[in-house]
Amino acid sequence: MEIFRLLKASEFYNISSKNLTELLNKKLIPHVKKLSSANRSSYYIPDLFVEYAKEVFNVENLEEIDGELADFKNKVRTKIITFSNLKGGVGKTSVASNFAYALALLNKRVLLVDMDSQANSSRYLANQYFTGNSVKNIFDALMRKEKIDNEFVRSYIKKIEFENASLDLLPSELALGRVVEFSRAVFTIPHKKLNDILKTVKNDYDFIVIDTPPSTGLSLHMAIYASDLMSIVTDAEDFSVNGLKELSSEIEEIEEETDRSITVDSIFINKVRNSKIHEVYIEAIAKLAIEQQIENVFTIADSTRIKEAQNLHIPMLEYKSELDKGLVMSSSIIEYAIEKALEG
Repeated sequence: MEIFRLLKASEFYNISSKNLTELLNKKLIPHVKKLSSANRSSYYIPDLFVEYAKEVFNVENLEEIDGELADFKNKVRTKIITFSNLKGGVGKTSVASNFAYALALLNKRVLLVDMDSQANSSRYLANQYFTGNSVKNIFDALMRKEKIDNEFVRSYIKKIEFENASLDLLPSELALGRVVEFSRAVFTIPHKKLNDILKTVKNDYDFIVIDTPPSTGLSLHMAIYASDLMSIVTDAEDFSVNGLKELSSEIEEIEEETDRSITVDSIFINKVRNSKIHEVYIEAIAKLAIEQQIENVFTIADSTRIKEAQNLHIPMLEYKSELDKGLVMSSSIIEYAIEKALEG
């Protein structure tokens, strides 16, 4: 992926810097804007974002983009994507959260749902705890047979704003796992309950991204049942290769239990280092993907920038230290987000 600054992009795409700036400021071309001084901003424009804008507006030349045609809403319906792995520590929350943010940069309306009682994605993006004010409260209300409508669910959704884009978050808390498992004794078909909750707000979003706990259980089953697609996040280690096989077996069990066909269409191999052993494990994961007809396999290089951004509670694409390198490192997440956005 090539990263352009304003003048370079202007020259490369044969468009005046004034007109390009207008398209950027209208967010017709997604980008990352970095305030370099009180009166000056630097624009970082990945070529993938430019090609996405051309596709959305069905043009070859950026000069042809008409601001009146700006409609980035999904043309068909809301798409729900779950990120999962039965093993912790692989960077699932980081990939799910940054994927949700990349969709928001593409001008999509995005809701990130935290179904992990550890609440890592909630704390990552919002930098706070949501005890007594989370998705757990909605499940409590369901078990009390209270009315669950759009207004009620939205009262627990938090808007998270960053410099370049914003998204909504339905946060989690530690008590969620206990409440979800207790719901087995209350509901006849408990795995449908998250789907029932999301139905009330589905029309407000183009994408709903679900982060799941790193274990089997009802929270995972609920998330997968509610989803159109599933993405698996792993790392290039021996245990992770075996863990993928275990997750595949778990998915088969969920399909039998819920009578629902589950489409896994991507695997993210995280924390990849330039080593022979990682090459071996990546090859094994790619082979497994081919066997199971998983179309997309992405790799993400191991980097301290990911952890630094998480510690600052900002998406990688908002991390201003060596932003161009951060954008390149996030290229696989951006690529997947664009693929899904164009499908939508």
